[in-house]
Amino acid sequence: MADETDCYLDPEYLYPSDADVLDISSADDGIRIKLAVPDPETGEGLVLEAVVGSIEEGDFELPLDDDRYD
Repeated sequence: MADETDCYLDPEYLYPSDADVLDISSADDGIRIKLAVPDPETGEGLVLEAVVGSIEEGDFELPLDDDRYD
């Protein structure tokens, strides 16, 4: 897996359908989420880590992806 200093990701080439959630956990700085995405240039799998910056109510129905439950 590439080190965080080895690559630059342009969000223009990343789509929600490309990402899979690997983990959601509690951390000292809040809720931490790990996502798996393909590197747009090489297709190699990358892991992105993010800390939740805000939580808001959404206007949508769950589940978002019915195919996962078929």
